[in-house]
Amino acid sequence: MEKSGLKHKTPAGRIIASRRQFIGALGAGAVALWLGAGSRAARAQSASAASDQGVARISPLQAFNFLTLAQLDGLIDARVKAVGGSVDWKPAFPAYVPTAEALRGGSIDIGSGSSTSFLTAADGEKDLVVFAVEHSSGQDQGIVATAASGIKTVADLVGKKVAVNQGGTGEYLLRLALARHDIPVEKVKVVYLGPTDAATAFSQGQVDAWAVWEQFFAMGQAEPGAQVVVYASDIGSLNRNVHVTTRRFAQEHPLLVRAVYDAMRQEAQAVQSKPDLVAELNEKAGVPKDVADIIRRIPPSTIIPADESVLKEFQEIADFYTRYGLTKQPIDVTGTVYNVIIPG
Repeated sequence: MEKSGLKHKTPAGRIIASRRQFIGALGAGAVALWLGAGSRAARAQSASAASDQGVARISPLQAFNFLTLAQLDGLIDARVKAVGGSVDWKPAFPAYVPTAEALRGGSIDIGSGSSTSFLTAADGEKDLVVFAVEHSSGQDQGIVATAASGIKTVADLVGKKVAVNQGGTGEYLLRLALARHDIPVEKVKVVYLGPTDAATAFSQGQVDAWAVWEQFFAMGQAEPGAQVVVYASDIGSLNRNVHVTTRRFAQEHPLLVRAVYDAMRQEAQAVQSKPDLVAELNEKAGVPKDVADIIRRIPPSTIIPADESVLKEFQEIADFYTRYGLTKQPIDVTGTVYNVIIPG
């Protein structure tokens, strides 16, 4: 497998200029959107029999999941305030690995990631727990190929360079697709890159395909002549957006964690009633219209509390990682979820 030893040229092409600005806007521009939002936040619950005057330090992911959307709409602040607490918003992270480091380092209390990145970053530690999980249609993740690559099917990936984020969603999607088609990973040139570097490499033709998620997946598809090789739903992916807190914070501030979950659930209900909402917020944050139009075609996700069904999915992912040598040792998933409905 190849590491990321690519020499990037000066950013050029449609995916670089406006799209890189969009990636930054997910962190910085979100604040401006949030300050102007709040029309639905007024409908959040304004009273609670119990209270917690604690502070929830939250760092969203640079992606439009329900944590980010509920931040922009002011729902999280309203829900947390309703139980007596407050929110200290921290800068957004581009991926889960730095989020996990911040959670363990004590600089934030709540963040987001994916099932796969959460499990690989756990590394036997049980100090972090998932409290909410988003279920998508599976059309928001997948593998996309450049026009010049000639790739149209999973079989066509043989001998080609495929960009993935190591140990996370991208590598999981690629390995799962290959496994479903009985193709050894050794027949593919795996290139480990983070999403922003992969966007550059993809647009400049330095890689042939890209296994990726959400707005990055849409960005890849918007490139002229790009071809979706496979969607996550086509290969039975169990990878989800997950929302994570520390075990200590969940035990000491269950009302605040529940308030954040309730805000995300309210946001999910709003998106179900107005599916265009996610694409609209993307456009307001600076995403090009062609990318937003792709996002607009994706059916809205739902959200559930982390429960035994989530733990079962985690175990299936862990077994897959062990079977295909993606971890040095088996992943123990016991104790990795916190049920906000039935805290324990």
